[in-house]
Amino acid sequence: MRKRHPADHFIRTNLALCGTFLFLAFLIWMGGIRSGQETLAERISPYVLRFHILANSNTPADQGVKLEIRSLILDYMQKQINPEAGKSETQQWLMQEKNNIETLADQYLNDHGFAYHTKLQLTRCYFPSRTYGSFTFPCGFYDAARITLGSGNGHNWWCILYPRFCFLDASYSGVSAESEAKLRCLINQGDFLALEEHRPDIKIHFKWLSFFNPR
Repeated sequence: MRKRHPADHFIRTNLALCGTFLFLAFLIWMGGIRSGQETLAERISPYVLRFHILANSNTPADQGVKLEIRSLILDYMQKQINPEAGKSETQQWLMQEKNNIETLADQYLNDHGFAYHTKLQLTRCYFPSRTYGSFTFPCGFYDAARITLGSGNGHNWWCILYPRFCFLDASYSGVSAESEAKLRCLINQGDFLALEEHRPDIKIHFKWLSFFNPR
């Protein structure tokens, strides 16, 4: 049996400490990134209106009808909202059309055997980061048009209602030139460039730790 050298314990202890410090440094770094994202979100959120739909539950049926209602309401909005309407006009229109939108969704639910109802409200809530085409909207608090189906306890779906980043092509791979131009006009150039998707590969190398690993 190999006899342990007294230095082995010292090396393993230092190795563990190095790993702990690296992990803490990583957490601090990630915290700084998140703080920067939330600061950017705070600057752009006055010009953005998000769309948020919550399913009744996570059953396949409830999740499926959530997507059907999503498409139904977005199609209705796309046809009815004035393309030149700004954020405040869009919010006003949503409140004016609240009963019609809820009735439209409720009728669909009833026709397909769902007993619960729809609730539309304007709210402000926290969203995680999300990429649309070549733009990544940072995590943070945004104004939102929220659709709650039934109890609203299921997984949710969200997009950007204003500017119209919800209405993407069939592959959900690109943002219209019109929406991109409108966004550029709404926010300052620096923030616009910050939203463009740049995803550097994040790699953490631990090879140097092998120096401390006794053979």
